[in-house]
Amino acid sequence: MWITGVEPGVSRVPIVIFSLDRPDYLERLCRGLLAQVQVRPDPSRVFLMQDGAVSPRSGRRYGDAARMQRCVHVFRSLFPHGTVVPAGDNLGIADNILRGQRHVFEALDEPLGYFFEDDLEPGPLYLAALEAMRAATEPFAARVAHFSAIGDHLAPRPGPVVTVKQLEYHWGFGLRREAWRRIQDHLAPWWEEVRRVDYRGNNHLRLLKVYRGWDAAFLGVGQDSATAVACASLRLARLNTDVSFARYIGEHGEHFTPGLFRRRGFEAMRWAEAEAFTLLPIAPDTLDGIVAWAREFYVTYRRDHLEPLIAKIEAEQADPDRIATEEDIAGLWLLMLDRRTVPPQVLERHVNRTTMRDLRREIVRMRAFQRVTGS
Repeated sequence: MWITGVEPGVSRVPIVIFSLDRPDYLERLCRGLLAQVQVRPDPSRVFLMQDGAVSPRSGRRYGDAARMQRCVHVFRSLFPHGTVVPAGDNLGIADNILRGQRHVFEALDEPLGYFFEDDLEPGPLYLAALEAMRAATEPFAARVAHFSAIGDHLAPRPGPVVTVKQLEYHWGFGLRREAWRRIQDHLAPWWEEVRRVDYRGNNHLRLLKVYRGWDAAFLGVGQDSATAVACASLRLARLNTDVSFARYIGEHGEHFTPGLFRRRGFEAMRWAEAEAFTLLPIAPDTLDGIVAWAREFYVTYRRDHLEPLIAKIEAEQADPDRIATEEDIAGLWLLMLDRRTVPPQVLERHVNRTTMRDLRREIVRMRAFQRVTGS
C-alpha cells in the first residue's frame, strides 16, 4: 500500500498527541502511528500533551489519576524517545490543544505541525496521506489552515483516486503556523470568555454572544466550532480527503456517547484499502468553492439564526455567571441552607462582586449545606 508521489521515509513534522485519561484509546493511536508503512513518524519528534487532573479555578477533579498515569506509561513504552509534556493543572480540552500548538509554533519554532486527539486510530497510510495533503496545499498555503485525511465516514470513497472536500472534525490534522496565528488573533474574545470558567462548564449563552462581534456564527461554541467559524470569517480553508485513511474510535468521550457514536455512523467507519492511492491536484476553483461554501454557511447562520437562538436561551434560563445581587444571595441562602437571614459579612463579600456560579460552588462546600442535605 502506498500513496503515489509521496517520498517514503521518516517525517520530520512534529506530531502532538492530546491526552487526559483514556489509555486504551491512546494506545490504539500510538500503535497506529508506529504501524505506518510509507511515511513513519520521527520518534524523537512525537509529543504527548498530558493534561492535569484538577481544575485550578473550581478545584474539580476531571482526570482519574491511575488512568492518567497509565496514559504516560503507554506513551513512554511505545515512544521511548518521545517527550511527555505534562500540565500541572487540568486545562481542559481547548487550552491543552492550544498548549500543544504553541509548543510546535513557538517553542519549537516550526512552520507546520500534525495534531492528534487520542480517539483517532490512524490507518497505515495516514501520515503519507497527510504528507500528500501538505504538498497539495502548498501552492495555497496562505489560504489553507487545517488539512486532514479522515475521509467521509457517511459516504466513504474506496479510492484509488482521492480528492479534497470540506473538513468537519478536527481529530488528526495538519496546521500551518501563519494560519494558526490569524485564527488565534480572531479568537481572542472567545478565549477571554471561555476562560472565565472550567471548559466543561462553558457558558453557552455568553459564548454565543461573542459571535455577535463576528460576521459568522454557529450553534456550537466549543473549541472546534469556534475555530471553524473563525476560519470562515478569515476565508481560510479546512480540507479533508474524500477517502478515509483513519477511523474515529471515540465512543466514550466529551462529546460522544455509544448511542450518538452509532447514530452518527462512526461504528462502521473503516479506512480504505488499495494497492495505491493518488491524490489529485487541488484546482483553484475547487478551493474557491470549498471556502465559499463554508463562508456562506456560517455567515447565513449568523444572519438568520444567531439572535433567535440567543433569545430562546435567555427566555429559558438565567446567566449562571451573572453577578449576584443581595436578593439573589438571600434566595440561595433560603433555598440551599434553609436560612432566612444572610450574615452581614457574607453580603459584604459577595453582593455585586461574585458570580452566581462561584457563589453556589462556595455554598455546596459549606458544612451548613452538608448538614441540611445529609451529605
